[in-house]
Amino acid sequence: MRMLIQKLYYFMQGRYGNDQLNTFLLILWGIIFVINLFFRNWILSIIGLFFLGLCLYRSLSKNITKRLYENNKFLPVYKKVNSFFSFQIKKIRDIKSLCYFKCPNCKAQLRVPRKKGVHTVRCPKCRHQFKKNILF
Repeated sequence: MRMLIQKLYYFMQGRYGNDQLNTFLLILWGIIFVINLFFRNWILSIIGLFFLGLCLYRSLSKNITKRLYENNKFLPVYKKVNSFFSFQIKKIRDIKSLCYFKCPNCKAQLRVPRKKGVHTVRCPKCRHQFKKNILF
């Protein structure tokens, strides 16, 4: 067993390995694989194999600068999507105690304690003052 690990270690020297884009591709392949278990479509199989092959190609590649460039192009998109979904989860978690809305002037996200009635709100970003009616 130790010899196998050592051979794998020598094989992977100088190769790119794993990063966030590879992890995303592997998760995408897994989702397509599970969907294909139910629908049995050959097109889904080919798409899934493409993502798995791309993940393996990137992991075993020796062109490290090119793989870093690809990952750096992927990260801003990933961060935007991740921040959007984490904000939506935060809104769902705080639905009983806080009310989220946008400032009409600068479009910044604001949160106000959830209390019925009309409230005067001042945006901390642009100092615009406006009234907001919270119904329930």
